[in-house]
Amino acid sequence: MSIREEAAAVAGRHTAEPPAAHAAAPASRRAAKRAASRAGDVLLTVASVAGALCIAGAIAAAVFHLTLILFSTGSMSPTIPAGAVALVREIPASEARVGDVVTVDRPGELPITHRVVSARPLGGGRVELVLRGDANAETDPAPYDVVHVRLVIASVPGGAQVIAFFSNPLFLGGATLAATVLVAWAFWPRDGDREGRSRRDRRRERDRVGAAGRAGGGALVLLLAAGGASALVLASPAPARADETVSAGRYLTLTSIADPAAFAELRPGVPVHWEVGVAASTPRPVTVGLGLSATGPLTTALDVAIRSCTVRWSGDACPGTVQAVTPGTSLAALLAGPGATVGAPPAPAGVVTVGGMPSASPRWLAVDVTLASGASTGSAALEVWAWTSADDARASAPPVALAATGSAPPLLPPLLAGSAVVAGAAIAGVAGSRRHRHTGSAS
Repeated sequence: MSIREEAAAVAGRHTAEPPAAHAAAPASRRAAKRAASRAGDVLLTVASVAGALCIAGAIAAAVFHLTLILFSTGSMSPTIPAGAVALVREIPASEARVGDVVTVDRPGELPITHRVVSARPLGGGRVELVLRGDANAETDPAPYDVVHVRLVIASVPGGAQVIAFFSNPLFLGGATLAATVLVAWAFWPRDGDREGRSRRDRRRERDRVGAAGRAGGGALVLLLAAGGASALVLASPAPARADETVSAGRYLTLTSIADPAAFAELRPGVPVHWEVGVAASTPRPVTVGLGLSATGPLTTALDVAIRSCTVRWSGDACPGTVQAVTPGTSLAALLAGPGATVGAPPAPAGVVTVGGMPSASPRWLAVDVTLASGASTGSAALEVWAWTSADDARASAPPVALAATGSAPPLLPPLLAGSAVVAGAAIAGVAGSRRHRHTGSAS
């Protein structure tokens, strides 16, 4: 062999043998991949545990009749403040005891959650319950004739905001998408040196695949739980009662009770109930004027009927003396009319007088608002006024608007979650088949 040939052979050997710096690079990449794999396994395991807990909770709720209720007012403060969430269990009304906090369903209205003051059996499983909120000075206007109630087991202050966050469709969709990506990642084949892999490396790879498969299955469980949770959220009961707000002047206090959701989605021919309590503490007896004002393009499409009760309304019933203030009539015609003559001072500008009351006798007004047929767009703002010569106060109804047209399927979130489950399973299946071919070719 000549000197030139020997030099070429030596150069070829040096070229075939990688330097140490190049050998260290694959090792660092393998370490990074192992760290990423471990982190992914931890995330998938957490997802599987969370999914299992969700399914266990759903089963427990169905078996033990457990539900959640949200408190939008402070009628049970300080025991259960506004914004709290409570866990309740349905029980026969005969098992309710004095001192228990129970939720009572009211036909055509939102449920109410108050403390039991007295219970009287009526026979046939029916019980007459007298309730009172911890923050209220008096019991509810009328007793409740019920067969079943929901007993408050525990409550968490501020929990309503947490429930609202996790019930948000954006959160549910994001969590479902993230779980789908985790499933696909768990089963997706990894690139590597197929021919130079040792027997120990292949055994480690099989162990990793098995762990990823188990964790990926847990992620699928989480996806199924997300779909079920969204359905449970959609079926969750309404808040404990309608919103209650108080507005006060120097001598006058108005208490407004209304359901904002009902006012925000008016439907033709379906009355929406609004209660306004009026109380006065004037230095001497006077006549308090009562009136109504409204603005907005939808005003011309609304009908109103106003009734007065000497005590707080119990649903649509007056436990005291009831009086028709304004029969059902067009709101536009009422606002354009001369108004009632009640012996009170002139009404504030833009307010039409509908009645009056002695300052020493509180009144509870029931304002039923109905949307006439044919309305297509618009909104309105309604206010009830009370005034004397020295003071005035007003209570505003929730914003009035038309219900959305078209169809918005209530099961859309669980359907989207189910679609994501199918997509994740399909991706995992394709990746799994590729992995089997990958392993077979490397054997």
